[in-house]
Amino acid sequence: MNLYQKLESWCFGHRIYATAPVIVLLLLAAQPNLISLAIGALIVVLGEAGRTWASGYIDKNARLATAGPYRFTRNPLYFFNTVIFIGYCAMASNPWAAFFGLIAFTVIYRPALHNEAAYMQQLFGDEFENWASVVPLFFPTWTNYPAQGQYSWALVIQHREHKNALAMLAGIGLFVLIYWFNN
Repeated sequence: MNLYQKLESWCFGHRIYATAPVIVLLLLAAQPNLISLAIGALIVVLGEAGRTWASGYIDKNARLATAGPYRFTRNPLYFFNTVIFIGYCAMASNPWAAFFGLIAFTVIYRPALHNEAAYMQQLFGDEFENWASVVPLFFPTWTNYPAQGQYSWALVIQHREHKNALAMLAGIGLFVLIYWFNN
């Protein structure tokens, strides 16, 4: 196992811890302005709305989610995490911090996509294979995959998405405070 594979393996098991320094980098390097705050906050809110949408369809390890955003990407939660991160990068308004942050974000989440695909294939077998043959791993595309499942607010609450939404709002608040202190 080479150094990059070791790094990816560690990141897979420690995604939250690995993401924290990237967020700190963005906050320390942030140079927000009113336009970057508005655009970035809108992107963050859209990303969190997407996470809420995805959370209402996934019943982890019990059934394969193929409805809602799972018709367009096999990993909508990771996709919308990326959207949220892009929103924070826009709010920071520092292209270098955003560049290094996106590279780190890719290193952190890439192994998760592949490891989870292998786990889902093992768990759901042919049902997963049929779905995976039509629905892309990460970047959403329009598919006509027959959706199975209904949206459930109970699943959203079970996945504690409301707490994630509060954390996203707190993140927006931090960038607003940085702007306020700088001006």
